[in-house]
Amino acid sequence: MKLAASMFLLAFLLAPVTPQCVDAEKLQNEIEALKRLVAEKSAELEKLQQQLKQLEEALQSLQKKQQESDKVVRKFSGLTVGGYIQMRYRRDTSLPVDATKVADGSARENFWISRARLDIRWTPHPKVFARWHVDAAHARLRTYDAYLELKAGESTITMGQFKVPLMEEVLESASVLLTPERSRAAETLFPGNRDRGVALTWSKKGMPTITFAILSGTRARETGDSLTTRKSWLVRIVQPVGKVGTVWLGIIDGKGRADVNNDGTLETTYDRERKLVGLLLTPVERLTLRAEWLIGKGSDRFYSPTARVRGGYVQISYRLPKLPLTLYAKRDEFDPDRDKPDDTFTRNALGVQWDMNLATRLNLTWEKQHRPNATIWTLQTQVRY
Repeated sequence: MKLAASMFLLAFLLAPVTPQCVDAEKLQNEIEALKRLVAEKSAELEKLQQQLKQLEEALQSLQKKQQESDKVVRKFSGLTVGGYIQMRYRRDTSLPVDATKVADGSARENFWISRARLDIRWTPHPKVFARWHVDAAHARLRTYDAYLELKAGESTITMGQFKVPLMEEVLESASVLLTPERSRAAETLFPGNRDRGVALTWSKKGMPTITFAILSGTRARETGDSLTTRKSWLVRIVQPVGKVGTVWLGIIDGKGRADVNNDGTLETTYDRERKLVGLLLTPVERLTLRAEWLIGKGSDRFYSPTARVRGGYVQISYRLPKLPLTLYAKRDEFDPDRDKPDDTFTRNALGVQWDMNLATRLNLTWEKQHRPNATIWTLQTQVRY
């Protein structure tokens, strides 16, 4: 009996020993496995941290470059580049069938590029505007406009080379002219349509717009330098007339230099006084009437240093409803010397303009002129960009 009780006690004491040993070994193995896993994950984490550092450095580099790029974009955010190209076919009965001059000859029928303009405009500040406008249709690149505008309250100061602010037809861009060229008065009295100097324009809503300018006057063809220290001055007043139109008055005066003897020397000074009146009316929708008349003085070579001149034009246009077509007519006159008989140039024009799209248009114009006598047909296409 005692032996059985001893054996039972011994079995009871020895029974839990084996499972405890097994559990400790299992836990030790799990601990070791977990350590290995931690080591692996630590290595992966270190790699991820290195990748994160590289990405952060790359991001900082990109942000720095973006900031530099933003500075450039802001600097040139007001920059625009545009222009237009005009291509023509013209038949002019006043010209010979075969030209006789190599340098500047022109035959009766011609295909040519009349204008190929590049217009760069920049507004670096709301009160500052700069423009450079060139033409590449000729043998050499020509600068047409190069000026700076500064705004001060209700006034604008323009400095550089710009259009003479007297005739509205001169101020109008050639890209929106209906007839192939401006009136004979504009082309004769304002060759190139531009001058160099300073202009001050004051404008306020409901009030007349007043422009005052000091200009170089006659300039050398090659350099553009002024040919006389006695500059020209100009005043122009523009007054709206209700909602139907505008009237304007202007005067320019000064001294010019002329090659009266046609020998390449400038020994003659002439008077450049000119007075202008203009009118623009839109009495009904799509109908526009514009007229300008000028009297004054200019240079008449081979006859007199100062000649009394006068001239102007009347132009009417009507845009057809629901069609991209504009019909126009123009009467143009210019007397280069009122003291000489029978020398008044006249020209009548009829035409139609087809606006094919916002960038492309086509004009067909018939002109009948006197002194010299000619019938001229012009087909012009224009593309803006």
